[in-house]
Amino acid sequence: MATHQPTKRRPGGQPGNLNALKHGFYSKALSKAAALELTQAEGMSPADLAPEIALLRARIRRLLEAEPDNLDLLHHALGQLARLCATHYHLSGSDADRLTAAIHNVLESIERTLAA
Repeated sequence: MATHQPTKRRPGGQPGNLNALKHGFYSKALSKAAALELTQAEGMSPADLAPEIALLRARIRRLLEAEPDNLDLLHHALGQLARLCATHYHLSGSDADRLTAAIHNVLESIERTLAA
């Protein structure tokens, strides 16, 4: 009869252990709001960038309202949006038609905002 030997544990916290953030030394460095954001971020799917895309679109809209002539910043923000959309597409395995439609919707939204 073979005996089952438990796997050896390394000293200290094990991979994925967040006790130091929640209870230990780092807990004093995080505000309650930051700790809540950390907990929410832990639950997010790394392949789903839709919330980040929506947030960036909202920030771009606010940028256009606050500083419509800041073309350098707008150019940078739109480049980030395009890269984020492309990354989301690659992570989600969507077909080309969905990507084209998503980019088209973003560009139409930006065009409407600039025309206003």
